[in-house]
Amino acid sequence: MRVSDYTLRNLRTFCAVVEHGGYGGAQEIIGAGQTVISTHMRDLETALGFSLCQRGRAGFALTEKGEEVYREAKRMLVSVDDCEANLGALRKILTGHLRVGIVDSEADNPDLPVHEAIHRFFSREHQVRLSLDVGTPELLGKGLRTGDTHVAIGPFPSRQPNISYTPVYVEEHVLYCGRGHPLFSADPDELTLAAIAAYPMTLRPYLQRSELAALPDPVATAMVSNMEAQVVLIRSGSFLGFLPVHFARKWVERGEMRALSLPGLGWRSQFYIACRMQPDLPMVARQFVDDLIHCLS
Repeated sequence: MRVSDYTLRNLRTFCAVVEHGGYGGAQEIIGAGQTVISTHMRDLETALGFSLCQRGRAGFALTEKGEEVYREAKRMLVSVDDCEANLGALRKILTGHLRVGIVDSEADNPDLPVHEAIHRFFSREHQVRLSLDVGTPELLGKGLRTGDTHVAIGPFPSRQPNISYTPVYVEEHVLYCGRGHPLFSADPDELTLAAIAAYPMTLRPYLQRSELAALPDPVATAMVSNMEAQVVLIRSGSFLGFLPVHFARKWVERGEMRALSLPGLGWRSQFYIACRMQPDLPMVARQFVDDLIHCLS
């Protein structure tokens, strides 16, 4: 099969369908209706000579060959994007697809002004497409490994080979309770580690070790995947939970949360700019890293 512009278009459609669980999920990402997506998929299957997926009552599923095509397509599309970016650098114009990832709830963090770095980056002459994804450190790390993410910003408690980690910011975490919790109105003298540990806690799995370190025999009965969910459970009054101080501030100021501050109970999270070392980053990613470091310094 010859790889033409049409083939690349169809492969991008195919990858979007796979990554968003079917034709319906891919519509918004591609900006096209199901009829167009079906045409792209049919043309790709015709060119390949075999079926890529199955659709029916059981839902969307890749065939065995479809899984192999997806892996090859992702490698090809990442290489095409990076090549486009590097060729643009020769013209002294930022060109290509910049793929950035960041952990959740950092949009209003005054100490991590990623939005300022984005503004600085796009103030230049450019022909750049941007993908900005929010995810857990594990998901961002996976994106770095596969090449789906060029630059990621987060705590990354687990290090991976072939990834560089540049420390840029330290985030302070404190334990909080909601207004309906029994400890909300407790006298500060009544607060002890043992008393706090008796109440159910909500945890983020990727930070579980840090969140439980200071508490004797904690009661961990709820798990969340992000800090927005953490806030919901804390505000319910049924759970205690750790949050970054900058993120919890608005609920504390409204009287909906209270910080439970005891010596040794809070903890600090080191944030990094993480990038894959090999193959080399395209020019657009290197420039964005420079802009990040400038705005965070």
